[in-house]
Amino acid sequence: MAKISCITTTHNEGPLLLNAVRSVLGQSFRDFEYLIVDDGSSADTLEILSQLDDPRLSVIFQSHGGLSAARNTGIARAKGDYICFLDADDLRPNWSFAAISKMIDATHPDLLLCPGMLCDWRGQIDDFYDAPIFANIAQILPQGISLRQHELHQRICMMAQQIQPQSANKVVRRSFLLAAGLRFPEPYFFEDIFFHTLAIAKAESIAILNAPAFTYFQRYQRQQITQTATDLRFDIIAVARLTLDAFALLPDFNDAAYRTVVLASCLKVIDWSEACLAYALRPEFREHTQKMLSEVNPRFKDIRPNHILDPAFQAALDNYSRSDWAKV
Repeated sequence: MAKISCITTTHNEGPLLLNAVRSVLGQSFRDFEYLIVDDGSSADTLEILSQLDDPRLSVIFQSHGGLSAARNTGIARAKGDYICFLDADDLRPNWSFAAISKMIDATHPDLLLCPGMLCDWRGQIDDFYDAPIFANIAQILPQGISLRQHELHQRICMMAQQIQPQSANKVVRRSFLLAAGLRFPEPYFFEDIFFHTLAIAKAESIAILNAPAFTYFQRYQRQQITQTATDLRFDIIAVARLTLDAFALLPDFNDAAYRTVVLASCLKVIDWSEACLAYALRPEFREHTQKMLSEVNPRFKDIRPNHILDPAFQAALDNYSRSDWAKV
């Protein structure tokens, strides 16, 4: 059994996929398995997949079911002690698994959160968007791990909730993931906020890595889901509803501050999605959002001032708390 299972899903990435594959197979740490789940790709990607040959690598084929379904297939097939993810157009530095393994050995967490790097459209590399939040957590978590019984654990969870809901920044203990029933919400896109919220809220222990473990690429040559301006962005409304409903069933829902942070994190993704939409679609998007918010547990409307909230999250919260849904 491998120590780490890394899951990459692919759908028509073509030659771009090879960058991610080489970055994983080139890791200095060797005790891992690599699962590539092909989600109904066309011939050029299938040809590339047929040429991959490494004993640590398994290719799983399925009909096109979407990103969430492909990741869930990978989770079901993974055998490693810990599971991580890497999108098919991103990279891991060759020290990534070694640093992750060392932190696992030191802390044995349910959930390990990892900072990353961003390569923008111009090829300029910088810290990922959430680097300040990781830095703030590190200041109050000198041992690198928070346990649920610790006094600061709830505060750590609220801060971690504001980390970018990105799949590559998580390493999850497989036994915890299975026991908690964590899955990505099929068949939706913009799925990460759901998995992110529940992984943090359900974990008994959360560790923070002190080194970047992935590089996220913004790309001109590939239409990324996160860059679309079409009605595909309406998926975030359904995913936010699923996230808020699921969180409302957990004990942490009774903490008004934590409840506010979870609401704000959903609204931040919604706010960003609305801003990226074609103008003609925005009124309908806002209408659907307000309807969704009017139907969630009414205790979400008990919004509490929270000094932990990052300004961008507070702005999204203010944007919607002033709207009609808060008065329903």
